[in-house]
Amino acid sequence: MFTRYLFKKYIRRYLSRFKKRRDDAASGIPELPKNILMGFWHNWGPEPGQGYQQGMFKEMSLSEVPEAYNVVAVAFMKGNGIPTFKPYKGTDAEFRAQVAKLNAQGRAVLISLGGADAHIELHAGQEAALAAEICRLVEVYGFDGLDIDLEQTAITYADNATVLPAALKLVRKHYETEGKHFIISMAPEFPYLRDAGAYLDYVSALEAYYDFIAPQYYNQGGDGIWVDELNAWITQNNDDQKREFLYYLTDSLIHGTRGFSSIPADRLVIGLPSNNDGAATGYVIDPEDVNDALVALESDGNPIRGLMTWSINWDDGIDKNGTPYNWEFHDRYKYLTEIEQPEPDEPPAPAGLTSSQQTTTSITLSWSLSEWEKPILRYDLYRDGVHVGETARPPFVDEDLQPGTLYTYYVTATDSEGATSKPSDELSVGTKTESGEDQRPTAPSDLHTTEITANSISIMWNASSPGTHPIMEYAIIRNEGQIAAVKAPATTFTDTGLTANTPYQYVVFTRDTANMFSSPSNILKTSTKPEDGGGEISDWVVDHSYKIDELARYEGIVYICIQAHVSNPAWTPTAAFTLWSPYALRGDRRKAQRR
Repeated sequence: MFTRYLFKKYIRRYLSRFKKRRDDAASGIPELPKNILMGFWHNWGPEPGQGYQQGMFKEMSLSEVPEAYNVVAVAFMKGNGIPTFKPYKGTDAEFRAQVAKLNAQGRAVLISLGGADAHIELHAGQEAALAAEICRLVEVYGFDGLDIDLEQTAITYADNATVLPAALKLVRKHYETEGKHFIISMAPEFPYLRDAGAYLDYVSALEAYYDFIAPQYYNQGGDGIWVDELNAWITQNNDDQKREFLYYLTDSLIHGTRGFSSIPADRLVIGLPSNNDGAATGYVIDPEDVNDALVALESDGNPIRGLMTWSINWDDGIDKNGTPYNWEFHDRYKYLTEIEQPEPDEPPAPAGLTSSQQTTTSITLSWSLSEWEKPILRYDLYRDGVHVGETARPPFVDEDLQPGTLYTYYVTATDSEGATSKPSDELSVGTKTESGEDQRPTAPSDLHTTEITANSISIMWNASSPGTHPIMEYAIIRNEGQIAAVKAPATTFTDTGLTANTPYQYVVFTRDTANMFSSPSNILKTSTKPEDGGGEISDWVVDHSYKIDELARYEGIVYICIQAHVSNPAWTPTAAFTLWSPYALRGDRRKAQRR
């Protein structure tokens, strides 16, 4: 284990094995913008019913996050012992390439430590080991900083309040030796910022180090603030006084008044839910309440740094009826960063990136020429976030590649005055195998049910990665015959017109544009409910997406689901007490709080 002495002496040698010997955009750390629109990105897949109002968030890659979100916090770094991080989908290189794409646009990508349900337990003596792990994540994935998002008992648990700040100071000082500014932020629930609040140990320890704090103005119900000027208690969940709550709580935090500690205005960001599925309370119905509060603060001479939301994925999610939220938070407040960053004088991003030919060691790329008022001088090609060459016009042949390997590309255009476009859309394509054959797409994974009735079964699976050719559709097999083809990128299907109380078996294949099929997904065995089973409780089964409050019978006892999840053989109701509670004890149970 690293001690502080060993950290300072050997950290460079330790990190040398993880440093990428390449000049990609993720190697640097962008400067924080003057105005911040920060959003959290989910490092896990969606399931129906996960939202506070039973909606479902949108699964997306980092590279799909709208550009107005100029600070993205990846949720979460956690785990027993020294917490860590691993992308839930794709390779380390693919994830780093997405970080590089955002960094190339001047956007910062932070790793967020904690989360509402995370058990973080750090002890004295682990400062250097934690710092080394944070540095490793920076080198492997290209993170630009760390956001402290400890909640509930994790805030004061063990030695967290001393170990974490000490580790972050080591990390900051290490990257200062490389001429980089490692970003440090926090996202506490606002009650913990009261005088003598639990978060003040972190704030005071990092007073000279943190870049901004984004208090969560949500999930606190009737908690709020007493305002003498109004002779009133203004609660967080009072929609009729939302403007007053936003203004007076922020004013209190800036000046350290009304029972709250002080955060400088230029280091303060207001945290809000993107919609009613993102938080139990705190959603702002009328955006003018936010805008009016920001204008009033600026008129007072206290303009704050910006806004934060939980979460980017919820911003483009759907409600329980399937109605899209359609980027409401982004569209309401994108002006904060768009005003700061007016439309640049640059050529448009190249469009239509495609691959016209693949061999075992090369991939030929083509795209549409950018139409621009100035001559286009060159096109630059990037493979997995790394610059691999340039050309005056397409096509471009990327050579010396590995057989049977998937690569991700994007291209930029630079005009005669040196202005460079934003990156094109990404293209994932693979080389042929050593036998000269095209590479097939990977198999769909985690096939499971999401809803079962007497006459229908709804299923969902994780998307495949493409092989040599792009993915076109997913073939749905019931029992021994194909019943449907779902066009990519959709990964859900509802099978209707079934017979009640009947077993069925499903498997899914992926088909690409060259008519090549993947290996099969896992086999899913399930049954429809009885015709009169509207009130009947089904037996607990594996590979089913259980929703909060859904009932299941296991070993003769009825259990109620207290946290949405996809079941597996290890998570039986008797073993997974954080997921299930005996239905007979429902009056005593307390639902697991979601972020």
